[in-house]
Formats: sequence, C-alpha cells, structure tokens
Amino acid sequence: MRYAGMKISTWQITFIFILTLCISIGYADILFQDDFEAKNALRQRVIDETKWMPIPSWKLSDNEDRHEVLGRRVLDIWGHGAGLSVAEFPEEFDYYADFKTMEGTGPGSVARFVFHAQEDRVDPLNLIQANSIYNHYSASITTEGAKYSPQHIRWARHFVRERVRQVWSVPFADRQSRKRDVWYRVKFEVRANHQFHAYLGEVGAAPNELIFVGTWTDAEKRFTGGKIGFSMIGSVKGGWGERAQFDNIVVTTPGFLSVEPKGKLPLTWGELRRE
Repeated sequence: MRYAGMKISTWQITFIFILTLCISIGYADILFQDDFEAKNALRQRVIDETKWMPIPSWKLSDNEDRHEVLGRRVLDIWGHGAGLSVAEFPEEFDYYADFKTMEGTGPGSVARFVFHAQEDRVDPLNLIQANSIYNHYSASITTEGAKYSPQHIRWARHFVRERVRQVWSVPFADRQSRKRDVWYRVKFEVRANHQFHAYLGEVGAAPNELIFVGTWTDAEKRFTGGKIGFSMIGSVKGGWGERAQFDNIVVTTPGFLSVEPKGKLPLTWGELRRE
C-alpha cells in the first residue's frame, strides 16, 4: 500500500510539472492574418483594404513557384515607400511572413519589413506622400544580388520629424547564404525595451525550425506600438528599385505556436489554404 501511495504521489507530481510547463510556455493568440486570397463581390481576388492601406506599387501576382503553402496569389511590391496595416499592434508581438526577394534595379534583392509605424503629422499641407508621414522601425533581409550588404539584416529607424533614416547592418548570425528568387519564412520577435530578434527558415518551416539570424536594440527607444507593413525603396512609375513578394502574414502575441503537418500553422497557414 505504501508503494501504491508513492506511485500516486509520483503521478501527481508529474501532472503538476506538465501543467506548469504548459502554463509557462503559453499559447499565442492570433492578432492578424492575411494570405492575400480575399475576393470582392465579383469573386475577383483583391487586396483586403479592411486590413491594409496599400500604396500604388502593391499588386497581386500569381504564385508561379507552386509552393503548396502559398495559395494562388501573393503580394508583389516594387518600390514606392511604405504600405501599412490598418490595425495597430502592441509593444510585444511575433510577426511571421513568407517572402521572396527578386531582381530589381538600384539596391535590388531586398525584402523590408516595417513595425511600430506611427503617424507624425509634420506636413499639414500634405506636400509629401501619405506613406512618408510615419515614423517606424524596419528590418531588411538582403540576399544574394543586393547592392548593399548582401546576406545581412539591416535594422533601421525612420524619424520623419528629423528627416533621418538610420541603419544598423549586421551579417546573418548563422553565416548562411540566402538566394534571390527563393521563398523563405521569417519571424520577428518584437519585444519590450525596444528589443528585436529575427529568425529565418525554408518556406513552410515550423516556428521551432526557424534559425536565429540577428538581433537589435534601439538605444534611443523611439517608438512603442503601431502598425506593421512593408517598405520598398524605389519608384513605381519608373520601375526602379527593390522588388519582393510576400505571403502568409501572421501576427500573434508572444508565445508557443503549434503546427500542423507540412509546416502549416493552425488556422492561419493551414486552414486558410482551403482552395
């Protein structure tokens, strides 16, 4: 009987340990998601303007690479500044995306992600572009073919009021090379105290398969909370500048995000692929 009692006690301790572990890990809540497969009343695929404030260079293109996780359409951007989400996000979140850098002109082969974008009305006469009135942070992934710092992450702080864009460029922490015209998955951990961490992997990779590639802390602690989006340098009219494609944008609270087979995230990169 004493032995049986010890077995029960051991089981109880094990159960408490597992329960504590689950609570400490936590599960992430989904704050935002888009796979660019939205349709209008005519059943045409369109950029969902309840989620995004698109700029003229944004368009939907066919998924020519035929990756299973990408669906039929992807977002294609060529230059022309920053396009942002309608919603704002808190100080801490995880920002997932699939992306592919492409050959452009000028800088080329860059995918630039924006976060903590905050409107700064310094132009009451609206003399500058609407997408230029936002303070923001950005993280650029540069692959082979980039004119400036290929195989780097370029963290940047854009401050409208001072007309300043400061850049901190660091090589990928794992020293691996990423190719142009190849789809990857990225995760940015946006954290308190203005700390940011980046992870990369193959398209379709589960969150725990993504590899740490860089970190940065803003010592000036300028922006806390705001919109997410993409910012590509160039001119849509002249067809000049950086070009990249994006898909499967997911923003969650910090935490553990489980996956389904084939590297799809639940509800987001899994259930949304229903066509």
